[in-house]
Amino acid sequence: MKELIQRLSALDEDAGAAMKIILHFDTLLGRGAGLESFLRGAAVLAGHAAGLAHPQHRLYLRVGADGRPTDPVTDLADAVRWPHHSLDDGSGAVVWVERPAPSALDGVLLERLAAGVHLTLERVSPTALDDDAGAVEILLSTASDDARRKAARRLRLHEGARVHVVASAAGAPAPFSRRSAVLATADGDVRASLVEAVRFSTACLAGVGSAVGLHDLPTSWAQALVSLRLASRIAPVVRWEELGALSLLADVPAAARASHPDVLALREAAREPWGLDTLEAVVRTESSRAASAVLGLHHSTVQTRLARLEDLLGYRLASADGRTRATAALVLHRLTPG
Repeated sequence: MKELIQRLSALDEDAGAAMKIILHFDTLLGRGAGLESFLRGAAVLAGHAAGLAHPQHRLYLRVGADGRPTDPVTDLADAVRWPHHSLDDGSGAVVWVERPAPSALDGVLLERLAAGVHLTLERVSPTALDDDAGAVEILLSTASDDARRKAARRLRLHEGARVHVVASAAGAPAPFSRRSAVLATADGDVRASLVEAVRFSTACLAGVGSAVGLHDLPTSWAQALVSLRLASRIAPVVRWEELGALSLLADVPAAARASHPDVLALREAAREPWGLDTLEAVVRTESSRAASAVLGLHHSTVQTRLARLEDLLGYRLASADGRTRATAALVLHRLTPG
């Protein structure tokens, strides 16, 4: 298929682009991706926000051009002023892409988006909910209260339950709970697990959202995804509630994170194969000897690395101020894609 797309692109750029769109959405369907994944695909392919309004299910989703969820549009009149396509289910639901100037590819993009959304709604519809993964997907979405109640019953979660969402690598085992599903996110495929008590029986990187009621599970999921990006070999499990004020750094715009001088200096330090692990061990411990124990290295080796890190960063790590500064830079670096 990729070879065919290359040949088509050489003959007709629009035909090649259309095939890429079809292949992208067919791949999502084959993986059993969720609604947000289809909208993310449309938004990224178009370079503009994409949305879904389904009044019948009280389902309103919108994803920005950066692939991240944003404020939904609940008024159909606002939705249909953009290039749009109705779902083929008689519900009056529409999908759209917020492209100011219409494109010749809008028809293909919106038709495939609408088809993907329609088939996905049928797969995870509360009236046909027959698998735990589909129930997890509904609870982590902005589905209607009725759909969420039915999904919770499927997973045997009582109405007053307090639940954490745990995010881990898609390819990792699911040691946390049978209430688990692999979902597509802006950072790639991630396994989401719903747990009432967090117990880790296997070693893997994981991010843990705060304990919330069933209605707030999308918030815990967003927290878990941020926490997973901060997990490392030194700290394989990161809990949102333990981040404290550091969690506010997730709200810093990506461009500001990537361009900050401390982050740029840390990126140079990360070029050393031992750079990030050593830096994290140093800022998490009270002395270089303690860092040596964490890393399993001789003290003199860590001292040599520490001197190199201080040269690259431009400030000393022996002081409390230096460690605080390096901790913030490390968080900003890990929150910045690429």
